[in-house]
Amino acid sequence: MINENDPSTLTTSGRLLNYNEAIKSGLETGLKFTRLMDQLIKTTDPDELVSAATQLADFELDSDYVTFPHQYSNSDYYLLFMSRMLELHDQGKNVILQSRDHHEELTQELTPLGDRGTFNFRIETSENGGVFYRERATGQSLFYLNLERKMFRFNSHALTQLFIIDLHDTVPAETVKTSVQILFDFARYLKEDYGYSVDFNILDMANRQNYAVRSVDLPAGVVDRLFVTAAQNDYMLTNGVNGNGAEIALDKNVVVDIFNNQLEGQPEWVITVHDDAQQVSWFDVLLQYPFMRDWYLENLNDLEIQSDPLIFG
Repeated sequence: MINENDPSTLTTSGRLLNYNEAIKSGLETGLKFTRLMDQLIKTTDPDELVSAATQLADFELDSDYVTFPHQYSNSDYYLLFMSRMLELHDQGKNVILQSRDHHEELTQELTPLGDRGTFNFRIETSENGGVFYRERATGQSLFYLNLERKMFRFNSHALTQLFIIDLHDTVPAETVKTSVQILFDFARYLKEDYGYSVDFNILDMANRQNYAVRSVDLPAGVVDRLFVTAAQNDYMLTNGVNGNGAEIALDKNVVVDIFNNQLEGQPEWVITVHDDAQQVSWFDVLLQYPFMRDWYLENLNDLEIQSDPLIFG
């Protein structure tokens, strides 16, 4: 009996037909890939853009009978998606894609930062899926993106380590701010265009944002040290309005509070930043006020702003 799934039972003609069909199927897969690439590179429709990126991120180009020797990795399509997303919002010049000679691999630079930072995406292999956007030299994962779950999460630890610590002595604060703004805008477009769940974390400028710190029960000495350093820099720290913690008024009506946001008897120490225009985040405070930066970094084990523990735990 002839069994198409068992080549040993096929006639010579049958084997050749199967072989030919496998070749055609492999070539059709290649054509489908090129159509998706055209869509990713050329479309001006946001929905078509994310659809192409989502499919390419999991696309398997090779088959048993047809292999393509020169291929980009699945993670590279996220870089293309990010670049095109910014391009659709007239920010295409803010990122530069680089391709290595003789090797299909993409990296990205943030234009204001130049070659002082080179970035790519790393695919997450756990059940969470998605990808991490990381600085290649330091390995710092600045944010997490999941196209299927429509989820975006910034990582306060990596943002602090790279932009507040590592680049502090070599990159002006305004250049850092401009560079990070590109990442912020990318997240904002995902939220506004596609309804993504976005945690802006340390970059959130909303007055309602409570930045939860690492230490559940903050040592009293941490706040005491802020009283001292504020006075040394001609700023006045006052007791918090709710009887715990402290409040400091900075320039241009920017007010920073650190207090125990107690919920049902469980302490939760948080930092808040309030300004009339809601244009200042905790990250901005760290960039603009060296004494606040020093206080934060000296007490980082207690004060580090928490990121999503399910992603960055």
